[in-house]
Amino acid sequence: MDRGIASERTLPPLQASARGVYRYGSQINSHDLVKILAILTMIIDNVGLFLMYDNIWMRVIGRMAPLLFFYLAGYSGSYKFKYQILALGIALSLIKFFVSDDPGLIERIFPLNILINFVLIKAVLNRFDPAKMRSGSLILLLAVLVLASEEASTYIQYGSFGLSIAIGARLINTRHPFGKPWLVISTAAYLLLQLDSFLFVWPGMPTQVILTVILALALIFALSLLLFFKYQLRTFTVKCNWLRTIGIYVSRYSLQIYFFHLAAFQIIQSIFIT
Repeated sequence: MDRGIASERTLPPLQASARGVYRYGSQINSHDLVKILAILTMIIDNVGLFLMYDNIWMRVIGRMAPLLFFYLAGYSGSYKFKYQILALGIALSLIKFFVSDDPGLIERIFPLNILINFVLIKAVLNRFDPAKMRSGSLILLLAVLVLASEEASTYIQYGSFGLSIAIGARLINTRHPFGKPWLVISTAAYLLLQLDSFLFVWPGMPTQVILTVILALALIFALSLLLFFKYQLRTFTVKCNWLRTIGIYVSRYSLQIYFFHLAAFQIIQSIFIT
C-alpha cells in the first residue's frame, strides 16, 4: 500500500487518483460507512438550509453530521497537518465573504467553517494527548470546553464542541475510563445548544412541534452514543463492485464533497434565492 502511495507522482492522473482513494484498502470499512452517513445527513441539512427556506426537520436530521465527522477526526489517531483541508476551508470562507449579503465585515467572515475547525482539532491533538490525563483533570477541561463553546461558536462553526467530541473519541479509542462520561456530557451539551438555537430561530413554534423536535434530538443523542460506544474499525466485503466503488469514493473524498456542495449552495442562494 505504501509503495502505491509513493509512486503516485509517476502515474497518469486517473491512475494516481484511483491508487490514492484505495490507500485505506479496497473494501468498505466502518470509517467509510460513518462518513457516508455523515455526508448524507449533511446534505439533507444544507438542502433544508439553503433550498427549503430553513426547513426545521431537515435541519434537525443534519444535527447528526457534525457529531460523526468530529468523532472520526478524534478516533482516527492520525493528526498530521493537511494543507488541503486548510486550503478548502479558506476557499469556503472567501466564497462566503463574497456572496454574503451581511453589511458588516465581521459577519461576512465569522463564524469560520467546519473545515477550519478540523484543522484546529488536528493541530491540538497532534501536540496534546488527552488520553494521558487523569479523570479529574479531564473533568476540568470538559467544563471549560462546554462553557466556552457558545461564545466560541461566534467565531468558528460548532465552537469548542468539535474539539470536545474529538477528545471523547480519542478517549474511547484508548479505552480511557472517562471516555464514555465525557462523550455523554459533550453530546448532550451539543444537542441542548442546538435545541436552544432552534427555539431562537423559530420562536413561535407550537408546543407539539417543540416536543417533536426534542424527541428527534433525543433519538439522535441515543443513536450517536450507541455508535460511539460500539464503534470499532472493521472491514466489510461488498460484492457489488459499483456500489463498493461509489461508497469508497464518497467516503474518501468526503471533505471535497463537503466543499463543492456547500460552495454551490452558497452561490446558488446568493444568485437565485436572495
